[in-house]
Amino acid sequence: MIIVDPVTLGDVACTRASPKWVYDRTGTLLQVPANTLAVTYDPGDLTKAPYALVEGVATNTLKYSERFATVWSTDPNAGVATENFALAPDGQMSANLIAAQLNGVSTVCGYRYQSQVLTAGDWTLSVFVGKLAASPYVLLQLATGFRVCINLDTREYFAVALPAGTITCEFLEEAAGLVRIAISGTLPAGNAVTMIGLGSSTGQLILAPAYAVGEGHLFWGAQLEQGRKATSYIPTTAAAATRAADIIAPGAGLVYSNVPITEAPYSAGTAYAKDALVYDPATYLTYQSVIAGNVGHALTETASWLPLGTVVNRKKMLDQYNNTQTTNPDEILMVLSPQAISQGLYLGNLSVDEARISVVDQVEGLVYGETTTLIESNSGSSFFNWCFKRIKRRDYFLTLKMPVYANALVTISLRKIGGVAKCGMCAIGPIDEFGPTLMGLSTEGKDYSSTTFNFDGTSSTVIRPYAKRMTCDVMVDNDQIDYLEARLFEVRQKPIVWVGGPYGSTAVYGRYESFKNVIQYATRSLMNLTIGGAV
Repeated sequence: MIIVDPVTLGDVACTRASPKWVYDRTGTLLQVPANTLAVTYDPGDLTKAPYALVEGVATNTLKYSERFATVWSTDPNAGVATENFALAPDGQMSANLIAAQLNGVSTVCGYRYQSQVLTAGDWTLSVFVGKLAASPYVLLQLATGFRVCINLDTREYFAVALPAGTITCEFLEEAAGLVRIAISGTLPAGNAVTMIGLGSSTGQLILAPAYAVGEGHLFWGAQLEQGRKATSYIPTTAAAATRAADIIAPGAGLVYSNVPITEAPYSAGTAYAKDALVYDPATYLTYQSVIAGNVGHALTETASWLPLGTVVNRKKMLDQYNNTQTTNPDEILMVLSPQAISQGLYLGNLSVDEARISVVDQVEGLVYGETTTLIESNSGSSFFNWCFKRIKRRDYFLTLKMPVYANALVTISLRKIGGVAKCGMCAIGPIDEFGPTLMGLSTEGKDYSSTTFNFDGTSSTVIRPYAKRMTCDVMVDNDQIDYLEARLFEVRQKPIVWVGGPYGSTAVYGRYESFKNVIQYATRSLMNLTIGGAV
């Protein structure tokens, strides 16, 4: 028997004084408003779980990060740059073509650069690059003398006229057919010339015969920032731009959800029309106005407000009821901050096709990702069954193997693209193990619906919630009896997740009704548990 002892989840704020750019589920860069946690996807593999992107402050010191034709270098031999040439990662036709042109009589070159004064320290240049010409080489220059030539076909690079290890190169995400390349190095203070352009096998700016006049590659989104790692893209225009740091407030709770709250928060000074819906900001319980011109009446006044008995849609999967479901078209996406070493996650009463889970440590970054399909095959190698039988979906998700990080952010993505995703229960927290559950475990369902029969034999049924019930015997070590008994008294009347076996029906969210220890052997004993599931 393994239990997941859920942490109590409130609301946790994320503050960031500026917008931020991350990838949505289609792999397109989009802007996330200020003071909203950013959740990003891997645009190169959209089957991976999305994750919360938490970063420190960063500044892109390059001007006009997406316009290389008219704003960057004016050197007549710098090649030809054409703006708005191809699709960029932000979904716009804004990628630039940098093409070779004649340099003198018989040779060609193609590049763009900016000059600025930098402080001494670690710096990183990143840019999105797309291969168009037959020659695979591009050239990136962090600063004067710090130049790297990169082969886009083999993903190999070499530093030009620099000792090995002086400058490093990393291939990052791919989006819209472009790959983001970052080079990093430690620079001295002083004037620096940052350059992007066409390269050659020798790393020189004289490119013939590798490129013919008019041949080139795509470039977009240049960024120069302090540090040894490229951060999320910061677009610029006429001046450098800064992205503020993400600050996650303390406490355990919900940091982000894509499920909107359609009801208005209650305010005593607002006049509400009859049938207007509001929610209590303290409890998220919903109320309906029963009078017109409802102003100044507290939510406890039953003559003015009708309590609806449920929380807002966003919070239904976080309450203590399994039958109340959070719903959202296509996907439910949320980020939790448990503030505890939470290895266990249980999602119940699901109606989704796929569950994706990721864990981000605010220091180490992404440390865990899992994608699980909840559609179960029922074809039995039969074409007829594959085409015409009802689709089977698991209505639960359970993992007990999330990594042990006390300050992690857990992102949960529940997808049903083209339909409505539903989740009735979300419980996350530390796990505890009592001992092996013995064969003979039994589960049953209790339906609280009622049927009324009429004198003529007809009937009417009122559909109400249901609950699961489980009875099992657990083998425990005798030296653990006292601890387990104290532990069970500690969690009495507290809903937790009880995992009795490998099947979904043996995972029950609820309270134990009773337990009994039978000291049967010299070293081991039997504990009988009866678990009553939450409705």
